Amino acid sequence: MIYYQNFKASHNLLTSTFINYSTGSSSAASTVANGVVKTNKVLQSVYGNFQFFKYQIPNPPTVAPDLDHRFAQLVNNHRMESQYLINLQKYKPKYYKQSSVSVWHRIPAIRRSSVLVLLFLGKQGELRVVLTKRSKKLKNFSGHISLPGGKVDFPLESEFQCSRREAEEEIGIHRDNSYLREKFGYEVEELKVMPTYLARTFLGVAPCVAFINWSESKLGRFEDQHISNIMLNPGESSSIFSVPLKDFLQPKPRRYELKECLKQSYVRTKWGGIPWNLRSFVFPIHNDNEVRWLDEIQDMSSESEDETQEDHEFGVRTRNCWGLTANILHDVAEIVYTGEKQHDTLMGEEDLIWALAQHGQMQTKQRTKFEESLINNTKGCSFKECMTEHEFTDLKNLYTSI
Repeated sequence: MIYYQNFKASHNLLTSTFINYSTGSSSAASTVANGVVKTNKVLQSVYGNFQFFKYQIPNPPTVAPDLDHRFAQLVNNHRMESQYLINLQKYKPKYYKQSSVSVWHRIPAIRRSSVLVLLFLGKQGELRVVLTKRSKKLKNFSGHISLPGGKVDFPLESEFQCSRREAEEEIGIHRDNSYLREKFGYEVEELKVMPTYLARTFLGVAPCVAFINWSESKLGRFEDQHISNIMLNPGESSSIFSVPLKDFLQPKPRRYELKECLKQSYVRTKWGGIPWNLRSFVFPIHNDNEVRWLDEIQDMSSESEDETQEDHEFGVRTRNCWGLTANILHDVAEIVYTGEKQHDTLMGEEDLIWALAQHGQMQTKQRTKFEESLINNTKGCSFKECMTEHEFTDLKNLYTSI
């Protein structure tokens, strides 16, 4: 959490925007034992007065004749919030410099990674996403909430091949759909590859959005939808859980109460002189809405090591999903639930990654001195040190508009 703490310490309201505007629904708050939700009343009041910050979630789109047959069958079989996935199917990612392919394929394999955004329908028909808590034994981002994923194994490995291989290693979901159908009655339907995001370790991260597609024999009874091959790899993760995708919408839409998220926050700041979004979503660890096949997995995280400020604030143990994972899930939620509203929105950092690659960064396994400076958040270090003034200004203006 070093970057989040550093940014909060070095930026105040005069140089960045901080909104702590959502503090959980009545259903989420009911899980808190006599917890008192403490919020910044001034900012909450300001936010409440600016109605243009708020929007209402549109109704889900209908299955049109032009929809891909396999996708239409998936939506028709599952119904409920799976209908919102039509928006994802229609979404056309915007890549660097209006390119037809992602910058992910233009950087060396040693700097490519991908994550699996695995969605499924919960008990109330809501879309949920599978998350993990990284093991304390890991070198990078230990203890962080993350999506299953990692680096590519070889140059020709695709985004989905990489993310599914990593998901098999981390949480036990086999990469072969025919195996999953035969043994467990479901498959992982690969839906969309998002634009590439820049990780703070200077990796290009491609989010791969997928959906757990149950066979028709499993659709009749929710109790039969049980994934028995989910497992915890102690060397990779200390816990596996799920949360509602809709709770990552930010700002919180009108007439929508957060299902499980206890608190959201948003910081608009800068990294290396480039505008940057820092989001945080706090969830309770113990959740009555969790599906059985995830609830059965023992949480191996240490209670004493992981105690947070929110634990004291709400009176329960919590998880804080922030940083890159939070930004990815926010963007996926925006596409899924608001549809065409987000088709022209820039997502990821494709243009920034392209500019860095053009000027000798993100080329080798070892980080350059410039990259190390930004990784360590060295004071005064700026992206303009490795590119022209014109390129830096263009990027700054580009990401200011997000």
